[in-house]
Amino acid sequence: MCATLVWLSEVLHILYMAAALCINTIRTFYLIVLAILGPLAFGMAVFDGFGHTLTTWIARYVNIFLWLPVANIFGSIIGKVQEKMIAMDIQQVSTSGDTFFSSADTAYLIFMIIGIVGYFTVPSVANYIVHAGGSGALLQKVNTVFSSSASSATQTVMQGGASMVRDVYGNVPAVINSGLANGSAVSNYLKDKISGGSA
Repeated sequence: MCATLVWLSEVLHILYMAAALCINTIRTFYLIVLAILGPLAFGMAVFDGFGHTLTTWIARYVNIFLWLPVANIFGSIIGKVQEKMIAMDIQQVSTSGDTFFSSADTAYLIFMIIGIVGYFTVPSVANYIVHAGGSGALLQKVNTVFSSSASSATQTVMQGGASMVRDVYGNVPAVINSGLANGSAVSNYLKDKISGGSA
């Protein structure tokens, strides 16, 4: 059990570092593309009807440039939590001579999951600071993955609960709505009695 949890903590730590690297790599890619397109946006802004391209370009550049400071603020918060967890591990080693998996380490795993999800919210937080008027296709794909997985899990739970309710109550709604003579559970017996047939 302990070896499995240690393995899980290593995997979550790698995913946490990968999420941070992913956000920084996408940010660098966007900034390079925007730097290449900057002179074009300046040139187009001179013509009538294209004046908004300059303000849009500046807003997007500042928005994406803010990803790194926002990610650093988030990383420092998670880093402070990691620092406290490491201090607790050092205290375990000093008192018992060895470290072991405890409830504090479970909290560490939960904070790793929060860190992974939190790094993918950095673009939306930066969009709160400077609104760039729409997000790119890559960010929409990332947001779609998270929202579709959450909605499919919710839908599965709701469908499973509805089917269990149907199993518990059986054909009761049909019997109540259409009367006892039309209910499937008792229809054969009652229809014979109503029509005067023999038992």
